[in-house]
Amino acid sequence: MKIFLIGPMGSGKSKIGKLLAERLNLTLIDTDKDIETKYEKKIVEIFESEGEKEFRKKESQFFASLTNLTDTIISTGGGIVESRSNIELLKKEKLVIFLNASVQKQHESTKGSKKRPLLNNTDSRKVLEHLYSKRLDLYQMVAKLELNGDNLSNEEMVEEIISFINV
Repeated sequence: MKIFLIGPMGSGKSKIGKLLAERLNLTLIDTDKDIETKYEKKIVEIFESEGEKEFRKKESQFFASLTNLTDTIISTGGGIVESRSNIELLKKEKLVIFLNASVQKQHESTKGSKKRPLLNNTDSRKVLEHLYSKRLDLYQMVAKLELNGDNLSNEEMVEEIISFINV
């Protein structure tokens, strides 16, 4: 079994991934954290030194390397759907869960964080609004289940996902 968690920054993918991995006794891969480990650089540093385009290239290469894994939960970065190759990989998967969240919730979850390069040095709420409108259709296009974190607790989302995969 392989479960993909997709959605915007601050939607709870890392937290839900951790909870699901514990409940289901599966390995958790958090693509952002694992990319940082692989390249021995924080994502912010990759953005600063190489730019977003190069980061997206590294992200897509890393993501493609995960396709043969089993018994894994893969928590993706918010921009994973910006690459055509990533979309094609996600379309082929059975368990792609879109953790949706309003821009307000995203903003509350991300404010003050320096780990999110797209939100640094700018009006973070406007950036979140732009990214959400740009990516929403892409998330929905590849998702097999959509859950809204505005209406559900983390525990309720985990229960919904477990019910969905056991159907």
